[in-house]
Amino acid sequence: MANLLEPLFIGRTLRVLAGIGCFYFAFYVFHLPVDFGELVAVMILGLLGLSFVVGGLLANPGCEVTALPNLILKRKQHFF
Repeated sequence: MANLLEPLFIGRTLRVLAGIGCFYFAFYVFHLPVDFGELVAVMILGLLGLSFVVGGLLANPGCEVTALPNLILKRKQHFF
């Protein structure tokens, strides 16, 4: 039987979905941050969601946290 899915398709899709979930939780659950702690939580979840989406779309081979720095670094300086 032929392989119907491209390799790593499921993992990349799950990364993007996790990023969308982080965005949803950050911006719809904490829709109006009242105090500093909630504002920090929204910022952290937003950054994590962005890194999940970027890591999934660009197939970053490392941790999701390294996806954003790898966008601006040269290929030889990438974090893995």
